[in-house]
Amino acid sequence: MTAYYALSYDAKRVRLTLHRSSTGRVDGFVAVCQTGRDLFVPLVVMRAPEPAVEGLLREALRPGRFYTIITMEALRPFVLEAMAAEWERTNLVYVLDPPSFRAVINVMVQPGEDPFRFEIRVQDKAVSVAGVNWQSSRLAEMYVYTEPDSQGRGWGKAVGARCVQALLEAHLLPLYIVAEDNVPSQQLATTLGFQDSGAREFECQGQLRT
Repeated sequence: MTAYYALSYDAKRVRLTLHRSSTGRVDGFVAVCQTGRDLFVPLVVMRAPEPAVEGLLREALRPGRFYTIITMEALRPFVLEAMAAEWERTNLVYVLDPPSFRAVINVMVQPGEDPFRFEIRVQDKAVSVAGVNWQSSRLAEMYVYTEPDSQGRGWGKAVGARCVQALLEAHLLPLYIVAEDNVPSQQLATTLGFQDSGAREFECQGQLRT
């Protein structure tokens, strides 16, 4: 995800701030991105040497504005030195094991407006949805959401499986990012054929400390 937003995302919607080593070599960056994820809170991805994190964030971000930051778990303490976080969490990165995937047939699943969006609608309301947060030439991070009062019916698995199938047909390897404490979502990922890659992300939302 970090590589996608820093290098491949719409350049008009990304502001890059670079860090250079004592020899002038770029060894870190912060990418501040306007995305559909949250129209009012920019998404920030970064990589940097640990001692440079706080200064780089203070150079890249505006005081008083909220940001969502996603970076390496190892940079958590350095990010929190600069940011007053309203919430923080560790995310697990799941990757699909294609041989473990099994298609699910459910006639209630309908395609959405986007190529990889699939929905189950009740009374013209989308109550279970799967789609893609971002995609590169090889990878795609997908999501699944089901309204609380519609859970327990297998609808999340149905829309998720249809999304996985469409991504595989497009020769994209699906990824699935889930919070460390979200056991039901982890179980859903496993039933769809995803496996825990062992990679971890640190995510928080907040603003610069004053």
